[in-house]
Amino acid sequence: MKNVLVIDDDEKICWAFEQFLESEGYRPSTANNAEEGLRRIAADKPDVVLLDVKLPGMSGLEALGEIKEHHPWVIVIIITAYDDVETTIEAMRLQAFDFVPKPIDLDIVKSVLERAFRTQSVRSTLPVETADESPTAQIGHRLVGKSSQMREIYKLIGIMASNTMTVLIEGETGTGKDLVARAIHTGSPRKEAPFIPVDCGALPDELLESELFGYEAGAFTGAKTEGKPGRFELANGGTLFLDEVGNMTPTLQVKLLRALQTQEIERLGGTRRLEVDVRVIAATNQELSAMVKRGQFREDLYYRFKRIALHLPPLRERREDIPLLVTHFLKLAQEELGKPIWGISEEGMKLLQDYPWPGNVRELENCIRSAGTLCRADVILPDDLPPEVRTGHQIDSTGASQLEVSLKSVLQDVTKEAVMQGRQGLYEEVVALLDKSLIELVLNEFSGNHSKTAELLGMSRTTLLKKIKQSDSGF
Repeated sequence: MKNVLVIDDDEKICWAFEQFLESEGYRPSTANNAEEGLRRIAADKPDVVLLDVKLPGMSGLEALGEIKEHHPWVIVIIITAYDDVETTIEAMRLQAFDFVPKPIDLDIVKSVLERAFRTQSVRSTLPVETADESPTAQIGHRLVGKSSQMREIYKLIGIMASNTMTVLIEGETGTGKDLVARAIHTGSPRKEAPFIPVDCGALPDELLESELFGYEAGAFTGAKTEGKPGRFELANGGTLFLDEVGNMTPTLQVKLLRALQTQEIERLGGTRRLEVDVRVIAATNQELSAMVKRGQFREDLYYRFKRIALHLPPLRERREDIPLLVTHFLKLAQEELGKPIWGISEEGMKLLQDYPWPGNVRELENCIRSAGTLCRADVILPDDLPPEVRTGHQIDSTGASQLEVSLKSVLQDVTKEAVMQGRQGLYEEVVALLDKSLIELVLNEFSGNHSKTAELLGMSRTTLLKKIKQSDSGF
């Protein structure tokens, strides 16, 4: 039997709730003040409490705090007025499950109770953690996964950590390239030396050069009087991680190649050659081999990086790792949010495993953090997940996404027309138009905001500006 305790000082409301709850198959009990209610909770251990805010003596909000401190697994539903905004906000901050507005609508009560007991049902299927498996034990941003693809990655990390050769990490945005780079450094003899990351896509060309190689006093307008060491010097004896290396200009590529070959650098505005002992790990979400063919990336630098190459698979190709990642991110969310989150429902997990995750592991982490923030109890239900996860996971009978189906439908007509006309260069034409159209649409959505547009498209702001500049007609 499902036990529900009603705490309200109005005996008529308590009686009405008793009649309704019994008719719905619940086992009701009542209390007319907070103190009595707390005693009943300790003695009877109800599953759900319906708690009025305005009570004689201890208030409903004070009682809510006591319940959550001493009986965290009890689900508390607050009864409050429609226009009592401040109380509603405070109740949700204190981890109330939901609230029922006055005047009371029994259909709303029924719906909220059904959701509350669905949450209780999910809880019962979750493993109970021991003291050694507490939510804050051994957590942090690290590589997670037991799939065959990830086991191969771990092997390669071990091999790479045992030497000092240059490494190239390839993979889509959000796959964890920075974590792999840190793991290689941490496992290497250089682990006690600095690990210096540089996002090559986040800095303009001029600033990136001075950031990497440093500058002497007066090298350019605004340069410090004493000069400044670059990231190569700061990483001396350790590891320099160059993220999104494909965004480097050809001029900077030449200077980087020379530094890799000679292990010497020269500051901007300087004349002295400075020796450095730096291991370089590069990462990219672009196909550098294709950029080499297009003349956008130096072939000699590419092969210098590719002495040892590691490709990180997208999350959609290792879906068996999603439950492990979810558990890991839930533990991180608990520490960040300061509230217990014990797991996710089976239906919610299926939605996560079906979704294609274009933003990969980073998108999954943000999804769990968002759901953990919004969930009204200590388990995540499907309603707590972002709309795109709830609605965008369906695939057609061939396994293609709705976007892929729509694109194929449009491209089929374009292809037929090109064949009939005997045209050539269709690939470059379509890719250029798609690139331009997509950027233009996103820019319009964000009213021309470059930063937000770049974030949604999954590229650096520098890359976005280059694409806009390369467009014949602009945007």
